[in-house]
Amino acid sequence: MGDKIKDYWVHSARYDWYKARVKGNFFERIFYNLKIRYILSLTHFKDKKILDMGCGTGVNTYDFYLKSKDTVGIDLSEWAVSKAKENFPQVEFRVMDSEKTSFSNDHFDIIVNTGLIQYLEDPRLTIKEMHRILKPGGIIIAEVPWKYSFYNSMFVRRLITGKKNPNDEPVNRTYDNKNFRRLFSMFKCRKIRQFLFIVLYGVFRKV
Repeated sequence: MGDKIKDYWVHSARYDWYKARVKGNFFERIFYNLKIRYILSLTHFKDKKILDMGCGTGVNTYDFYLKSKDTVGIDLSEWAVSKAKENFPQVEFRVMDSEKTSFSNDHFDIIVNTGLIQYLEDPRLTIKEMHRILKPGGIIIAEVPWKYSFYNSMFVRRLITGKKNPNDEPVNRTYDNKNFRRLFSMFKCRKIRQFLFIVLYGVFRKV
């Protein structure tokens, strides 16, 4: 990950995803609450070893923790991890780079990443790392912005997020089904689905 991108996420990004889910505007609350329900429907989480990669302020991590106490969230941002620990002190959170984690090979049953892949300079490095730390037969649940989404409109993004400049990230890519599948080519693709005509969810298995 380039220095400019790391600097943005470590020093500039200050969006509290969990706060948006519970206290945000109408659109934020609806979106984030529907999203976690959808994620939990994509595979069986109960008693699995789970990694929430790019966990932010813990918006989804606690829901995974309720399914399995063997859950950990990681994020590059010390600020985000600090907020996550405040929100959910019972959950394990660590500051860690998705491109090079400290976990052992074949460690997790499930890795979830939402709002991560599209912001990376070279997402293949993170995907390779996920492959390393995922057990054979393990599941990746990944979210990326859909290329044809109405959410790509700056007006709509301002309305939903309440941010004056919601598109200030150094990198923010969009994907169609074909490019999303190709990105995770080292995994077996189980399904790719649109969610609310905004994002794509892919479920991939390590073979």
